[in-house]
Amino acid sequence: MTDTRFTAVAMAGGSLESDFHQAGYDVPNKAYLRIAGELMLVRVLRALRASSSIGEIRCVTPAAAAALAPEVIQLCDVLVEPGPDLISSALAGFAGLPGEQRVIIAATDMPLLTASAVDGFAILAAQTPCDVGYGFVERRTHDRLYPGVRHTWVRLREGTYCGGGISVLRTSAAVQIEPVLRNFAEARKSPAKLASLFSPGLVLKVLMGQLSIAEVERRADQLTGLVCRGILCRDPEVAVNVDCLEDLRTVEGLLRQTAS
Repeated sequence: MTDTRFTAVAMAGGSLESDFHQAGYDVPNKAYLRIAGELMLVRVLRALRASSSIGEIRCVTPAAAAALAPEVIQLCDVLVEPGPDLISSALAGFAGLPGEQRVIIAATDMPLLTASAVDGFAILAAQTPCDVGYGFVERRTHDRLYPGVRHTWVRLREGTYCGGGISVLRTSAAVQIEPVLRNFAEARKSPAKLASLFSPGLVLKVLMGQLSIAEVERRADQLTGLVCRGILCRDPEVAVNVDCLEDLRTVEGLLRQTAS
């Protein structure tokens, strides 16, 4: 019987940001930060492993770092050594997979991620014919559970949104659009920089809140020569990430509230 589950590539490479160093944290990268006594990476891998939509789990992380965290090795099927940057690391995670296979890419700085949220995204991804599918969350959905959590919000015609830490990508597409992916990776935290990758007219529309989701998708199609779609997630946990020390403290507070 054919396994219709997704392969997941969990991204846990890179180096630790300076504000964590200044606060006294000494770990390989932020995936190895402890939140409520547990590695953030372990929290993400456990959610992926518990998801009924995920088959193989590939974890892109330094082997030397994983060796110090036995649970990381237990929760993933394949360890992949990261490349020198985000895109090279993603390509390493896809190595050896069939070109037409679509995989789920998950950031490992989503400490509130649940199996249910992974399943929710996977169901939507399976229903969305595309080469690239980017998860995003509407602010109203997010703020019902996590009001005040810091994000880079973008106002579009249909509402206000932020990006999530989970996407779906056809493996052959990654190589084809590597230069475009590098540009997007560098601009992903700045709405103005992201818009500038499209056209001056779209920049103006973003500033006025008049750009539609369909227009963004069409322009992404033109830039890449692929089918690119936004995947609107119902679970805000896919967008609660830890980029800096302030975010870490916020999530620690949320977990304390949940536990009390």
